Amino acid sequence: MNEKDEDGETALHIAARNSYKEIAEILVSHGANVNEKTKDGKTALHYAARDNCEKIAEVLISHGANIDEKNKYGETALCIAKLLSHTKTEKVLISHGAK
Repeated sequence: MNEKDEDGETALHIAARNSYKEIAEILVSHGANVNEKTKDGKTALHYAARDNCEKIAEVLISHGANIDEKNKYGETALCIAKLLSHTKTEKVLISHGAK
């Protein structure tokens, strides 16, 4: 479930970056680690923010994603959403207490 590829991505990372909400839901309901990091320190929530997938962000947060986790560049999901002007995802993150 939490196997990683050469970049440190898990199936959940791949589902998040491809906007596969249903697959993300199945993975987390079967124990996928929502806080697993890639080699660059990115979580699935970072990917959801980058790709403006507010529905996946909701799934990840509801399953315990660390909303203020930083990648190796010091960026949180909220930083990424703001930088890319992804207002839908930004609103979701803020509504759940992202700083």
